[in-house]
Amino acid sequence: MTLAGDYASALVRGFGIAAAAVLMAGAVRSAITSCPRRGARFLWLVHLVPFLTPVLLVGYAWSRFSLSLIQHPAWNQALYVFLVWLKLTPVATLALHFAPSAMSPEAAHCHRLLRRGVRSPAFRRPSALSFWLHGQGRAAGVALVVVFLLAFGEFEMASLMCIRSWTVTLFDAQVGGLALGESLRLAVPGLVCGAALLGLGLTLLFTAPARAIQPAPVRSAMGRAARTAIGLYLFGALAAVTLLPAYLVIEGTLTGFGLLPETLALAREVGASVAFGLAAAACAYLVAGWFLKGEGRVFAAGLCVPGLLGALVLALLVLALFQLPGVRAAYDTPLPLVLALSLLLFPFGLVLRLLVSALRPGEASHAASLLKSARERTVARRGRRVLWHLEGQGKLAVAFLLFCWGYFDVTASAILAPSQMTPVLVRLYNFMHYGQTAALSAMVFVCFAVPFVLLGFFFVSFRVFRG
Repeated sequence: MTLAGDYASALVRGFGIAAAAVLMAGAVRSAITSCPRRGARFLWLVHLVPFLTPVLLVGYAWSRFSLSLIQHPAWNQALYVFLVWLKLTPVATLALHFAPSAMSPEAAHCHRLLRRGVRSPAFRRPSALSFWLHGQGRAAGVALVVVFLLAFGEFEMASLMCIRSWTVTLFDAQVGGLALGESLRLAVPGLVCGAALLGLGLTLLFTAPARAIQPAPVRSAMGRAARTAIGLYLFGALAAVTLLPAYLVIEGTLTGFGLLPETLALAREVGASVAFGLAAAACAYLVAGWFLKGEGRVFAAGLCVPGLLGALVLALLVLALFQLPGVRAAYDTPLPLVLALSLLLFPFGLVLRLLVSALRPGEASHAASLLKSARERTVARRGRRVLWHLEGQGKLAVAFLLFCWGYFDVTASAILAPSQMTPVLVRLYNFMHYGQTAALSAMVFVCFAVPFVLLGFFFVSFRVFRG
């Protein structure tokens, strides 16, 4: 199969995954909105964990089973599509839940009443289509575009599961020594497809009225069979994408427990990954916060474009940028990778900070700020604690997620990392192609535990400092 065939298969696969994800996301969103608040939070947690699970962990865990299907490529392809669908459906649910609508639920109800009084099918069909496009159809279109972009540019899982994809072919060629100009020429179809779909998504967002309506969750009763099916999907996704990979890695680590000291040989690579993750997360977090305080929302949306094109295309563009005469001196430095990771993380940072800001309890936060500025130390300390629970924890969660995504990156890191600072995930990715071993599972366990160890260290230090 040629690269053109890889592009064609990725297009078909991406649209199939995106369509199936939007359909399932609609059902999951209905289930979440039909639950009480505590139950809805639990369902959101179960639903989002698979998306937050590092892709490399999923690919590593399923690579052994994928190798057993090497003689059955159709089944292997189906397994890959199924796993990507499970992992990306939460993105579609978020888009359906939070995308603005140009129509309120009351307007949609009035339209349904109006259509009942009109017998002419010539009126009903275009009217129903127009209302759907201005209401739920807009959110569904945005969800379809976002999931397609993520599925179309997916690389790590496809590589470990031996799936033919344009990202795998192009990445292997670039790392194998293909000239940068030729790599960019081969990446043009992927860039054009991604830019076209991204333009469609931005058009759907910016053609809404200036005061777009955030659709209120409509509680609707669900049948017992529907609730059971959605529950099986949620826990099946959690088991296949998160629990099973974690179990396999922990089991291999316990088997090779005596090999844990050998992971100290990766200390330098771990330090490099931590440094790149912190730098990129800080840049994306601060720049997103700056845009939220200002009026440059359109420019912020434009700055999201590079990150949504995918890690591979963005890394090649940044690599070409640092080949230019004026900036070539910074080529073998951390700057190219930090720039690429910051652009990759910025869209997620902007969305997450918007969500945290929208969920912020304004009156309570203002009262806590007044307590914090009190002259009496005891009152000020309590104000800081209340403000931390209201705002600080959400901001820390956003920063931690951005750091994890930067820390776990493979594609951009493999292309742009300086020669003296190889990130640990790039080294592990290379090892994973030789199969699963106890020593490698121990390395994976330790390296994937590093972000959570750092988070625990931060909490302990914070509590000690706060007194």
